[in-house]
Amino acid sequence: MLTRTEAKLFLRDPAAPATVLGIPVALLVVFGLLPGTRQPSADFGGQAPLSVFIAPMAVTIVLAILAFSVFPNAVATYRERGVLRRFSASPVPPVRLLSAQLTVNLAASVVVVVLILAGGRLALGMALPADLVGFALTIVLGAAALFSVGLLIAAFAPTGRAASGIGTATLFPMLALGGVWVQREKLPVPLQHVADVLPLGATLNGLRSAWSGAFPSLVQLGALIVCTLLCGSVAARFFRWE
Repeated sequence: MLTRTEAKLFLRDPAAPATVLGIPVALLVVFGLLPGTRQPSADFGGQAPLSVFIAPMAVTIVLAILAFSVFPNAVATYRERGVLRRFSASPVPPVRLLSAQLTVNLAASVVVVVLILAGGRLALGMALPADLVGFALTIVLGAAALFSVGLLIAAFAPTGRAASGIGTATLFPMLALGGVWVQREKLPVPLQHVADVLPLGATLNGLRSAWSGAFPSLVQLGALIVCTLLCGSVAARFFRWE
């Protein structure tokens, strides 16, 4: 019942679905229609930039928006309005509300990822991930790591506005250092290592590897696991319902 209610609230807010769906799909369509993005490029190992860079970037960004902005904003707003406090005094454990929020956001992630894959393939002729096992593993670990960061934000943010500000301040440096604004191969070598351990960068570059047919780096996968355990543990230790 909580999950159904949270899903209805999510869909009733026009900003959240529009942002979550609009930004990654717009990235895919706009860049996909640019000349040369669907043709093999030497800069991308002889593969099309649309498949091995733009599509993984769109998938990563939708996960990051949900994890860093939508999810912590909703939880912090509930804290601000006293909803969490009232749940803590009810027979329903407050953790169920948190689980319902995670379920709704993860379901939204799945829907948008499927739309990116299907739409990109049918409308733009985009190649699908060549290594499906690596792709699925990176998606699961990447979502876990990014949402653990979102849970950490939600654990400390006193208001929805504060959660949005912290989420934005977290997202933009990760975009810059994770290989979104400048692809990983063109970053200085020390920053390439940084890109491989940041949760957003590890997700993006792991997806890029899987799309091109190579299994994601163990460093990237390991960094996602460590991030999930570390941020999840800290969030669980310091999370407050009011």
